[in-house]
Amino acid sequence: MKYLSVSFAALAGASGLCLAGAAMAQPDDWSGVHVGVNGGWRGSSTHVDPSTNSVNQLSGVNNGTGTVTVPSTTFTSSAARMRSDSGTWGGQVGFDKQMGHWVLGFEGDLDANYGSRSTTSSYVLPGTALTTGSQVAVTRYVKPSWEASARGRIGWAMGPTLIYGTGGLAWEQTRNGALYTYSPTVTGAVAAANPGATFGPYASGGAANGARTGWTVGGGAEWLVSRHVSVGAEYRHSDFGHHDDVFGSAGPDGVIGVTRTNVHDDAVTARLNYRFGVGS
Repeated sequence: MKYLSVSFAALAGASGLCLAGAAMAQPDDWSGVHVGVNGGWRGSSTHVDPSTNSVNQLSGVNNGTGTVTVPSTTFTSSAARMRSDSGTWGGQVGFDKQMGHWVLGFEGDLDANYGSRSTTSSYVLPGTALTTGSQVAVTRYVKPSWEASARGRIGWAMGPTLIYGTGGLAWEQTRNGALYTYSPTVTGAVAAANPGATFGPYASGGAANGARTGWTVGGGAEWLVSRHVSVGAEYRHSDFGHHDDVFGSAGPDGVIGVTRTNVHDDAVTARLNYRFGVGS
């Protein structure tokens, strides 16, 4: 939560600048292009739906009487939720047009995201003709790298102060993956028929990189502290919908399953903009 503390400290600093700037004659026209930087806290949450997985348990192994074929076993992995808090920083560019007190605009931003998260759960499988029992550990993880948005803005200006709402499209680049570890316990007959052989643990899985598309909505405030410089703070919630990935191996002793995830996050950032074309 240290990132959240930093964000609120930045917000407090921005408020102080606002009070200082309000004491001076300030321009009150928000029309024009602005570019700037932002930084603060991002809290990300990933929900993993229950999924059906399949494992081939030592099929084709000799148990002393011959090679035994074992049908694949299915099991359902439970739902899981992964949470992370991290810092975020980046930049933005936009355009505003003021009409009376109303300010309409458009803004795009790109921010680095450092919040990786993972979860592991274990499942006990029944015995087969070759095993007295088995255990499968399922580890899922999500590691985002950046987030971007393209948004409309609508605000109400009161001299050097602008209060606004914003919303639009959002994208998040993530690395999503799963690791399955299958650990069988063989029967005495299998151990005797295969002296010195080691059976497991076996690992399978995979990962995929991709940009998810979703939506974002939020609001904030900005203050003109000089003719061309504004400071502010913004909160946004973003949701990137559901996404399905198939990870694992369908081969001997492999586990394969579908990982269905939903990613959403909340961010609080302090902002600094340089504004071109601000009137007097």
